[in-house]
Amino acid sequence: MLPLSFTTLGCPSWTLKQIVENAAKLGYAAVDFRGLLDTLDITTSPEFTSDLDVTRRLLADHDVAVSGIATSARFAVTDKEELQKNFDEARRNMSLAAELNAPVLRVYGGRVPDGYTVETILPTLVENLIKIGDEAEAHGVTLALETHDDWTDSAVFARLMQAVDHPRVRVLWDLHHPYRTNGEPPEVTYNNLAPYTVSTHVKDSLPTADGGHHYTLLGQGDVPLKAMLDLLVGGGYDGYAILEWEKRWIPDLPEPEVAFPQYVQQMRTWLGAKA
Repeated sequence: MLPLSFTTLGCPSWTLKQIVENAAKLGYAAVDFRGLLDTLDITTSPEFTSDLDVTRRLLADHDVAVSGIATSARFAVTDKEELQKNFDEARRNMSLAAELNAPVLRVYGGRVPDGYTVETILPTLVENLIKIGDEAEAHGVTLALETHDDWTDSAVFARLMQAVDHPRVRVLWDLHHPYRTNGEPPEVTYNNLAPYTVSTHVKDSLPTADGGHHYTLLGQGDVPLKAMLDLLVGGGYDGYAILEWEKRWIPDLPEPEVAFPQYVQQMRTWLGAKA
C-alpha cells in the first residue's frame, strides 16, 4: 500500500487551488511541486513567499501533504559560478521544504561536463553532495538524487551513494529511466538502489523507431513498472509513488484530467495502493 502523489509538471495550467482540490478529490495523499503556472522555481512565487501561510492552510484544509519539491539543482559541476547558483537554488528550496514539512528535495547529478567522464567527475559530485547534504541536515530535509541524465546506471549510482555515505543524500528512483535508457532488469536496479531509495517517479512509455520513446498512460507502455513496484513494496519501501506526467515539456500529452485519475485507478489495480 503506497501513498500516491503527482508532480505539478503534469498540470502546468492549474492554479494552486486547482492542484490541491484535484489531489484531494482524485485520491492523492500529496503533491510534489515542480513549478506553478509559468514559474518553475516556486521559491519565487507569492504562494510560497508572502502567501505561504495561506498555502499551508489550503493544504491542511484538504488533507494534502507535500511529498517533495523537485529542483533543477545539479552537482556534477566544476565551474565555480555555475556551482554556486546550484547550491543557492538547493538552499532556497530546502528552506521552503522545511516550511512545508516536505521530506524530500529532488536534485540532479546532471550532464557530465565537457572533458570529463562519469568516472572522472565522480569525486567532484561526491564532494558537492556531501557539502549540500550537511546543509540539508540542518533543515531536516533529505536530498534525493534522481536517476536521470548521465546517472542512470544503477551500479554506478550505488557506488556513488557508498562514496557519499551521507544520511541526508539518498536516491529518487525514476522507475522509467534505468530500464528505458540502459535496459536494466527491475531486479538489477532494485538490488543496487533499494537501500538508498526514498522517493520514486512512476511513468510508462513505448519505444519509437528512432531509438527514443513516447510516454503513455500507466500500464499502456512496456516498462515493467508493476514488477518494480512489487519489489519495492516487498522490500519495505513506504515512500510516495509519484506520477511524473511531463505535460509541461510535452504539451501534446493527454490532459491531467485524463492522466491523473487513470494513474490512481491503475495503481489501485496493481497494488491496492491507497492515498
